[in-house]
Amino acid sequence: MSLDKFFNKINGLKVIIIGDVMLDSYSFGKIERNSPEAPVPIVDVIKKENRIGGAANVALNIKSLGGIPYLFSCIGDDHYGKIFLDLLEKKKISTDYIIIDPKRKTTVKERIIVKKNHVLRVDDENTNNLSKILQEKLIEKVIKLSKKCDLLIIQDYEKGLLNKNFINDIIKNLKNKITIAVDPKFKNFKFYNNIDLFKPNLIESCKGFNLNIKTISTKKIGLVAQKYLIKNKIKFIMITMSENGILIVDKKSISHFKIKSKNIVDVSGAGDTVIAIASLCIYLSTSIPFLCNISNLAGKIVCQSSGVVPISKSKLYNEAKENELIKEA
Repeated sequence: MSLDKFFNKINGLKVIIIGDVMLDSYSFGKIERNSPEAPVPIVDVIKKENRIGGAANVALNIKSLGGIPYLFSCIGDDHYGKIFLDLLEKKKISTDYIIIDPKRKTTVKERIIVKKNHVLRVDDENTNNLSKILQEKLIEKVIKLSKKCDLLIIQDYEKGLLNKNFINDIIKNLKNKITIAVDPKFKNFKFYNNIDLFKPNLIESCKGFNLNIKTISTKKIGLVAQKYLIKNKIKFIMITMSENGILIVDKKSISHFKIKSKNIVDVSGAGDTVIAIASLCIYLSTSIPFLCNISNLAGKIVCQSSGVVPISKSKLYNEAKENELIKEA
């Protein structure tokens, strides 16, 4: 498959995204003085901006790449929830599958940024499990919609939407019927089995596999991941390792794809971009080298911007064309 054919085949793919969503709120400012009240700097705010984050950023990446995202999640009945829904509508992402729960608050991550550097982050959230009634409502809608979709991505941020029963019900009903990709967190790590792609980062992998991140080698991680993959009936485990690239494992092979990273400004949201492009590659059955090299490239591109941003399809395509590691899909 040529690069052009791959990018054309992405267009119009219908993708379900299930996961925790959040509002990413930014205050961009400057520091010129210290507070007389405490030994801390004063940030003079120049600009404020809200963006959609978490699983919503995965949906935004799918849309930016040409797919059609269907986002399933839950927000609170509050001011920030209204802002979140308005932003979804402005991005032309359907709000039909967003449940509003008066008992929850919309997750907000507020970042203070000075000269492209994070000075402070303030999280306002609760992480209680979604009620059984709302879980069943979401599951029913997902199963119904899945019949006309190509791919399902589960984006777990440990904010309470996903738990053992929810995950088991989704996978039990949809395994072997739709391509399933997962970006996990540690709490639910062991509940994801019978899936096509499992994409933890290095920290989550070491926690999930009970390994010491300070002493473990890439080779050892690969061997442990391969045993885990076979035991849990997972087709691919793809471990993102930041500036060290990607380690990918299947039943027969363990491969490490390195990356030349430069001009890194902000790593926020890079995992959302990588799970989006990697899932599309899995669905379209690209080669492993193509999958990993284009995922590395996509992650690198979004890390060159400040804050959580989706990948630009045209920028990814143009840089992929010039990348000697990315030839045929």
